[in-house]
Amino acid sequence: FHSDPHPGNLLVDARGRLVLIDFGLCAEIAAFDTRHLTSAIVNLMRGDVEGLVDDAITLRFLPPDVDREALLPPLRRVFEQGRLAAATQASESLGGGGRRRGGGRAAEYSAVASKRRQFAAISRDLNQIFFDFPFAVPEYFALITRALIVLEGIALTGDKDFDLFQAAYPLAAQHAARLFGAKQLASMLGEAKAAERSWRALLRRESRQPRGQLPSVEVL
Repeated sequence: FHSDPHPGNLLVDARGRLVLIDFGLCAEIAAFDTRHLTSAIVNLMRGDVEGLVDDAITLRFLPPDVDREALLPPLRRVFEQGRLAAATQASESLGGGGRRRGGGRAAEYSAVASKRRQFAAISRDLNQIFFDFPFAVPEYFALITRALIVLEGIALTGDKDFDLFQAAYPLAAQHAARLFGAKQLASMLGEAKAAERSWRALLRRESRQPRGQLPSVEVL
């Protein structure tokens, strides 16, 4: 894949097609790694932290002898905090957003600041895990990240509401269906939906928490 798709390497031809030039920085992803990258995305959607660790080892983000018993509890805790934060944001957007809009710009800015604090705290915890355990970033993945960041930046200049994940979802779903089969993928996504419903139910039960504060999560 082209690893340096900045604006100077992109052209639009007479038929309106996007053309990539200058293939000086390219990388390849083995079919084996492609399958496990897709598996990692599916496990992320399912909330399967142990499966994610298996994929991380297979993809060389972690060594095979990593201390799983020490790694899994903090990783589960961060993952569950992230799921709660995302569920809170989705719930407020669908249900409580009207009340905030009625409160004016001050309330809107307060809500945005609260979300930033929530995700900043999760990011700090995740960074600490990366520091405490022998995580590494394979070269091909660093180039994937570079290319995606550049492409997303270009898209956002033309559409401030562009969502990289929403744009990529149809292609990703087709690729996952080819790798795992439509029936198995449907079962996996069904598990992800069930997990999402359980998190939303938990969020409703914890709705008496002060505004902007996440429910506490205990992971054994």
